Amino acid sequence: MSDLLDDDLEFRGGTLQLSADHVPSESVENQQGNVSENPARRKPPSNVNPSVLSGADSLTSSTSSFAAFCFPDARNEEQMNATAATPTESVKTVYPRYDVPFNKENIKDFFTFRKGVVETAIQECITALLFPEDGEYLGSWLLTEITLWDNEKERIVLLTSRLVMTIKYDFIAMKQLDFKKTYLDDLDTIVIGELVYPQSSLVPERNLRGVRLMWNKGEPVPLKTVWNPFSQDVPFLTFASHPIFWHKEGGLEEKVTYDMETFAQKLQRAIECMPSSACCIHHSPIVIQSYVGLTSLLHNKTSMGFFKVRGKFSF
Repeated sequence: MSDLLDDDLEFRGGTLQLSADHVPSESVENQQGNVSENPARRKPPSNVNPSVLSGADSLTSSTSSFAAFCFPDARNEEQMNATAATPTESVKTVYPRYDVPFNKENIKDFFTFRKGVVETAIQECITALLFPEDGEYLGSWLLTEITLWDNEKERIVLLTSRLVMTIKYDFIAMKQLDFKKTYLDDLDTIVIGELVYPQSSLVPERNLRGVRLMWNKGEPVPLKTVWNPFSQDVPFLTFASHPIFWHKEGGLEEKVTYDMETFAQKLQRAIECMPSSACCIHHSPIVIQSYVGLTSLLHNKTSMGFFKVRGKFSF
């Protein structure tokens, strides 16, 4: 009997040996449905959003195990593909800015680029200008206001549960010059999107995103306001990110004070928390009614709306 058992074990071992040595890899692939290409080597199309493929994690794991068994050299390539795909899937949405304002050398001339200046100014404005009746404090920013005449102005912006406060601040003398309160109850439209010009405009594209707060009830701006560059009756406010946003070192926490997107998100939440508000929020291009814009081009190119060192002078 023991001889028979030994013969049987010997025979089984031979069967396993034949299965490993003589079955070609092509037959393994044919058993899987005539696979002509290793799924683990197949890369996703470049024009497909990575989030669309995020639901295929289990399938990827199965094909990876199969490829590692049938094609040992495929394991390294699979790991390389996974490593290359991971950063793309983890990156958050980044809104484009093709024309980065100024450069690292010029940005250092801004007084607001100096350490502690913006924080001190914002804290002073919060202490001096906000009162309990203004609502709960939600955040503060240093943004670029774009006027009706397409001029860029440096402004401190405070947001509460009841209002948006726009402050003109002298960052050289470190004092408040002027401020304006816009109550959220008065807003009827908020537009978030790319800043664009009319098709017949000669002004070069900005390639910049912004947010516009409107309270004109859909009515056109009166001509007396449109043709008066000093008018204070403009029924909207337009903000973009401050130039320092693109040059500030550090992560998002260091840049958030200069980021229009963060301001727009918190403003939207504040509006949504007001049950009595009838304000509509749109994500669409923001049209700046400027057709020639020679004055605004000169104003913005020389950054006249910002406090900075200009040669031997500072203003």
